[in-house]
Amino acid sequence: MLSILELYEALEKKLGKEGAKVVVETVEKISEEKKLEAKKEIKEELLNDIATKKDVYELKVEMERLKSEVEKEMGNLKVEMEKLKSEMEREMEELKVEMEKIRGNLEQKIENTKAELLKWFIGLFISLTIFLIGWSYTLIKLIESK
Repeated sequence: MLSILELYEALEKKLGKEGAKVVVETVEKISEEKKLEAKKEIKEELLNDIATKKDVYELKVEMERLKSEVEKEMGNLKVEMEKLKSEMEREMEELKVEMEKIRGNLEQKIENTKAELLKWFIGLFISLTIFLIGWSYTLIKLIESK
């Protein structure tokens, strides 16, 4: 690539000092503008790709908002779990009471059945005893009569 000095010297031979100077200054100005434009484009591209302090701040704000929502939701879940726990404990107590009632009823029925069996057993025992006494009496009478 030609340097500015080499360009000036080449143009001076063809255009003279003033003409070469104007062309070189124009080329330098255009070159400088192009450099600035390229720098600006690169800077814009970099800024588009890199998170700015504002982006980081907005991200932090969003994270804090989400954290607050999560904590609120966790609090709601804890309250709901406590309600469910209380409800389950209440239902368990109700079931215990009902089981005690059923147990009492069963014990009562067992006692009634025992009493009923005992009545039948005593009745049968008395009947059997009377039968055996009667049978023995008849047997003794038969033996005596012979």
